[in-house]
Amino acid sequence: MLSSAGTQWSAPYDEVRKRLQIRSKQVAPELQEQANQRFRTYMALFRGIGLLYEEDGILQSTELGESLLTLLNEQYQRIDDFSQQVYLNYRTQLAQMVAPALARYQLASPLTRDSYPPGTDIRPLLAIWRIMRKLGNKLHWEELGRCVTTCLRESDIEPAIEKIAQARTQAGYDPNDRDLMEQVLGPRRPDKGSNQSDRLDTWFSRAAFKNLFLEPRDRQDGYRYLNSEFIPLLDEIIQTSPLPDQFEDRGEYVRWLGATANEPSPIQADSDGKLRNLIVEKCRRYGGRQIIALVGPAGTGKTRVAQDVAMTLAEGDATRVLTVQFHAAFTYEEFVGGLAPIKGGFEPAPGALVQINDAALASPEKTHVLIVDELSRADVANVLGELLTYIEYRNRPFLVPGLGKRVSIAPNLIIIATMNPTDRSVVNMDDALVRRLRQIEIPRSRDALQVILQEAGMASDLRKQVTQWFDGLPEDAPFGHGLFVGIRDERDLHDLWHESLRYFLRRGGITTYPNPEKIENTYVWRHTRYTSATEEEA
Repeated sequence: MLSSAGTQWSAPYDEVRKRLQIRSKQVAPELQEQANQRFRTYMALFRGIGLLYEEDGILQSTELGESLLTLLNEQYQRIDDFSQQVYLNYRTQLAQMVAPALARYQLASPLTRDSYPPGTDIRPLLAIWRIMRKLGNKLHWEELGRCVTTCLRESDIEPAIEKIAQARTQAGYDPNDRDLMEQVLGPRRPDKGSNQSDRLDTWFSRAAFKNLFLEPRDRQDGYRYLNSEFIPLLDEIIQTSPLPDQFEDRGEYVRWLGATANEPSPIQADSDGKLRNLIVEKCRRYGGRQIIALVGPAGTGKTRVAQDVAMTLAEGDATRVLTVQFHAAFTYEEFVGGLAPIKGGFEPAPGALVQINDAALASPEKTHVLIVDELSRADVANVLGELLTYIEYRNRPFLVPGLGKRVSIAPNLIIIATMNPTDRSVVNMDDALVRRLRQIEIPRSRDALQVILQEAGMASDLRKQVTQWFDGLPEDAPFGHGLFVGIRDERDLHDLWHESLRYFLRRGGITTYPNPEKIENTYVWRHTRYTSATEEEA
């Protein structure tokens, strides 16, 4: 339906059918009217949650609808078995996108044909989330029908919560017992329809948004439960959703309902989801013959991205992921294998590579991942040894002298490395190593910085100033957004400079970054007026 925006909206909806590739055919008049009604029913649903509306006989999409269509197109263009994993990665983005619109949805609005008494201001989907959070993250449809659907004002919600909470404390409380519910919760709200359970299921379905925010179906106890994955997001929406505006015009209301957020939410921790998906695809495409190297300055989240990608490739199985961190003293024996001190002597012992490789060879149908953190901090050519050649030629076994056995690199083993391009050892990497690296830049992220500062509780005005300073950093600035975790006020910013950031520019009186003044002079919070301490200005 979203892809049909811009088409004529009138029965029998031939333009929409054509856009949706639905074959038109001659049917009996009564059946044609059923088909037309089906389109109108879906239109009412999509309009009610802020995705589509009709204006001057033309089907229109809101900002939210356009964003959702883009997201769905990106998802469903993937036709291999990776599409399911893509869906899981997009769940947070999808929830973040639609939750604010669902929370704004009003019972009394220009879309409603029913008449409601003056002062009706309840937002029913937000009310359902709010009530469920106060009642153990669950709600029975009898509780919904007898206490929640009777609420017409925001002020009615707390008494409804208290009534259900009190009823649940009674001995023998069973919401599946209709007679008991009549006694303790009172009658259901009068309903014009013939099947009230269908109407209540509709409200649950809307609050769930296709099983995103609520679990797919009732549990054995008959309750619907919130999806624990998105409880933090719903808590944020409950706390921050603004009071409803009043609208007379249908189009104006739907456009407001379907407006998208201007800034990221703290809950959207994965603001670089598309980058992660790109890296997963690169691993699948090139990981069979190259090392996938994630490259970026300190604080850009390279290690976290590597771990997220590895878990995606390993389908969430942590036993198929092994992480090793290189350092200046790291050896070939530790990485590949060789003699190791054991019980006062030396015995052959497999290194990290051989261990994960053996596991991959034993399960050839499953992807295994080796993460090499801080690749450039070791003597890379010596530590990697034969891997420099046989990462590319996996059908050729090589001898590991210290183990006395021949090893072939498993075709289902992917190696992901992280490295900082400012490390001096990067310059000394030889061409043989560089040729076997597929380097992907992990950049500083403005969106990630905003999320971090919001999570820390930084005031919006200060957050805007810090973000503007961050936007003005040179492209080769030696640090990223991750260094701002936990920073919430000007004093924290002052301490961050004197205890961390300045050491990326100068160490021991020696300038390590060209033109440090470009960064130093713009960071106003380094001055002593931003702290109660008595330190001298830098």
